[in-house]
Amino acid sequence: MLFKSIVSLALVAAAAAQTAIKGKVFDHIFIVFLENTDYTLAASDPALQAFISQGVLLDKYYGVTHPSEPNYIAAAGGDYFGMNDDAFYAIPSNYTTIVDLLEKKNLTWKAYQEDAPTACYRDFQNNGLYFRKHNPFIIYDSIATNATRCANVVPATQLQTDIAAGNIPNYAFYTPNMINDGHNTTVADASKWLTSFLPPLLSNKSFINNTLVVITFDETETYKIENRVWTMLLGDVVANFKNTTDSTFYTHYSLLSTVESNWDLGNLGRQDANATVANVFDVVAKSTGYTNQNITNPPLMNGTEPGFLAPTPTASPTSTSTSTSKPSSADALAAPKVMAALAALTGAFAALI
Repeated sequence: MLFKSIVSLALVAAAAAQTAIKGKVFDHIFIVFLENTDYTLAASDPALQAFISQGVLLDKYYGVTHPSEPNYIAAAGGDYFGMNDDAFYAIPSNYTTIVDLLEKKNLTWKAYQEDAPTACYRDFQNNGLYFRKHNPFIIYDSIATNATRCANVVPATQLQTDIAAGNIPNYAFYTPNMINDGHNTTVADASKWLTSFLPPLLSNKSFINNTLVVITFDETETYKIENRVWTMLLGDVVANFKNTTDSTFYTHYSLLSTVESNWDLGNLGRQDANATVANVFDVVAKSTGYTNQNITNPPLMNGTEPGFLAPTPTASPTSTSTSTSKPSSADALAAPKVMAALAALTGAFAALI
């Protein structure tokens, strides 16, 4: 009995320590990525317009490159390392992510993935609805090859279970499937899904308690224009700023710098530490003492900077970001791409027989 009592007290103390972790502005952040839509098209969608009265519109928020996959890994790791396609990649385990910073402060995290069949699902796609390229956490081997971490990359059905159990992570990244995110459909389909998915969460007191919700798109559909994407901040954290517009220059790197500033996490030493492209969301910067840069003529953010994931890197004069990652051997790039090629050949052969 004494042993059981000691164990129970230890568990209670551990739980209390966890709930005691507070952010300067928010205790939870919930990020949702939609797909491939020019700002003007998203801004003209009536269903998306309806959310403006409920939060803060960020009308100068940018993706960081093209196509989709590098935007996702940049949002999790502070760089896209020269990646310029949507192939199968496995970034070496010595490359850190936001997960490393969160875990150092004992903060919890999860990546919710629609139509992923299992936790830690590492294949390229599932039933044409889930795709690895939209799941940045599984692309980093520091997560994918660590069983404890990888268990936090879960099917999206786990979200309701976590809410019901009061196990809402401090940091959550939600990826809709290829239909709901607008990739294989239209922005009208994506906004219709969002209108069904989001309001129940925003009205759920267990979920929304001191939570910042970020809705954004990964990139523009048109590559030659500025990579400006429609982005909203919602939740009780922005209750005093409803129906306002913030025209500060932000990028996907701001997702990192905002989280880092909120919990004093430090940074990854990549573009999340580049003040020019990683302004902290103003609603957070005001309370954390962070000074944002006044960028009056934002770069287009539609080029590709060199890095170890680009076999033939080409620098763009329109992008301001500079990769700070260490180069890797050609084998580190070749192996994942060979795997993707073999998988494609196997699928083609299977279709023939």
